[in-house]
Amino acid sequence: MRKGIEARLKALPDVPGVYVFRDGEGRVIYVGKARSLRDRVRSYFRGPAAGDYKGEALRGEISDLEVTVCDSEVDALILEETLIKRHQPRFNVLLKDDKSYPFIAVTVSDEFPRVMLFRGKRKRGVKYYGPYVSAGAARRTMRLLERIFPLRHCRGKDPGKSGGSPCLYRDMGLCLGPCTGDVDPGEYGRYVEMFTDFLEGRHRDVLRDLDARMWEASRKQEYERAARIRNQIQSAEEVLAHRRSVSSSSGDYDVIGVHTDRERACFSVARNRGGFHIGNLCFFNELPGDTGDGELVCEFVKRYYGRSDSIPEQILVPEVAEDEAALSQWLSIMRGARAVIRVPERGPKMGELSLAEANARVALEGADITRAGDRERIEAALSELAEGLGLSRFPLRIECYDISTMGGAASVGSMVLFVEGFPARRAYRRYRIKFTPGIDDVGMMKEVLYRRFKRFGSESVEDGDSEVEKESTLGEKPDLVLLDGGVGQLGAGREVLDDLGIEGVDIAALAKRFEEVYRPGRPEPVLLPRGSEALFLLQRIRDEAHRVAVSYHRSLMEKATADSWLDQVAGVGPARKKRLVRHFGSPGKVSRASLEELESAGIPAKVAEAVFEAARSLERERNDAVVPGTGGA
Repeated sequence: MRKGIEARLKALPDVPGVYVFRDGEGRVIYVGKARSLRDRVRSYFRGPAAGDYKGEALRGEISDLEVTVCDSEVDALILEETLIKRHQPRFNVLLKDDKSYPFIAVTVSDEFPRVMLFRGKRKRGVKYYGPYVSAGAARRTMRLLERIFPLRHCRGKDPGKSGGSPCLYRDMGLCLGPCTGDVDPGEYGRYVEMFTDFLEGRHRDVLRDLDARMWEASRKQEYERAARIRNQIQSAEEVLAHRRSVSSSSGDYDVIGVHTDRERACFSVARNRGGFHIGNLCFFNELPGDTGDGELVCEFVKRYYGRSDSIPEQILVPEVAEDEAALSQWLSIMRGARAVIRVPERGPKMGELSLAEANARVALEGADITRAGDRERIEAALSELAEGLGLSRFPLRIECYDISTMGGAASVGSMVLFVEGFPARRAYRRYRIKFTPGIDDVGMMKEVLYRRFKRFGSESVEDGDSEVEKESTLGEKPDLVLLDGGVGQLGAGREVLDDLGIEGVDIAALAKRFEEVYRPGRPEPVLLPRGSEALFLLQRIRDEAHRVAVSYHRSLMEKATADSWLDQVAGVGPARKKRLVRHFGSPGKVSRASLEELESAGIPAKVAEAVFEAARSLERERNDAVVPGTGGA
């Protein structure tokens, strides 16, 4: 233990707070919260308990210590959650699900909110419901609810298709038709409120509201409207009939079960809303060492509900390692209403907890069987790859690079990382080509490789056009660098590594035409057997790099189209630009429109002529830039 840390341990106060351990390179390796900083932090540096492999490994890497004093244990919980999200320390128990669960999203910040299926990073102004066990389950739920709550599905902040005419959903009675002015924002908003209430489990309130609307329409002799609402009530009752299952109480509560083996833990979350059991979710986590179930449960609760929009009134767990009152208070703050975490000891809730633990055990055993088969196949592929390509080391870490361009416009490069045969998506990088003009795939590949490897060993990485400081794995040396291309790309890669003095890295290029692999020092390419696991793995890695590059290239092209030529046309301001894009559907379609079509979009004739001429000029420039026989990688 460093003397600086030893001196700080003696000065630690007996108050709540958060502590951060860093390794010798300054990386955050563990974040924890404590009711007493003095007692908790000192406990890490006492004599190791038998079998405490996690603690022993952690102590061996601690090089620096930071502490933050907090007013209460709840404040410490909130800060701990924030720091773990930011740094993703490898010794913390991090919530890692085997797949990205879908959510139903409602864009509540729009005047006429829309409903959509969603995965990925969350945005402000959107409410999320879920997660759902599968995308199919979420889509089925959305289809059922369409008959009850006819909300819009069209994309964009404003309702309606690009041409202004109502879509098929309106004709089928599955949308209220805000694009045609058939419904005002107030009436539409009431349906949005009922939709969100229904997803949050307040089914009886929704049915009472619909019933009241039906009788009101009947009293006003609006019989068609009353019949539509009656059909909505019947659809709602059908949905509820499908979702009915055993639930021991009518409140909102989750039951969390956990099962562990020596390497992984599985958490099963049984969700109950409004007296209905609405499904189970399973999450898996790699264990950094020996960790008790109580600590695992506490960490899972903080990670799962820290990112959830659906925190119930009560959360049942098998055990907790921290103060239940502090954890409950933190959950209440996150929920905006009272939430309690407790350990059931008897009765129906105890039975539900046993069932959740059994589900976790079955899920973990099933995942282990699948994982063992996958790992066995991938290890065989890596061994075959090392032997077939004559690699100097076993390729546990493979970085793959690809280039995407169109006539030299919006040229980009991508890097994907596969560790032990599996994608490490957090380490993916995208590069906008800065210094290689024209159509030069080899030069672009050389630029991307140089920009990546000139920062080798540092935490400074480049993402797009901006350099940012990130905790990343890019400081670790890859075993194999795979390039999409042939001899030219291979030569560029070898030149970059030699110029930068990087040794101990194998390099290869995979050509698309015959899937031949080029290696330095070999006059002939290596042809791996068709259908072999090694070739399949290389193709999978290459295709992933191509996907990342192409998606980034497309996004830049769309942005360039939207931000450049229309903005430069005299007479086209933000309002007319928006009108044109809404009318035709996209800036690309505007550029392909005829003069008559532009004039019919509701803009002055002179402005339509200016747009038409600008579009033709842009098309001529693109044609002049494209050389036959060339294209993007």
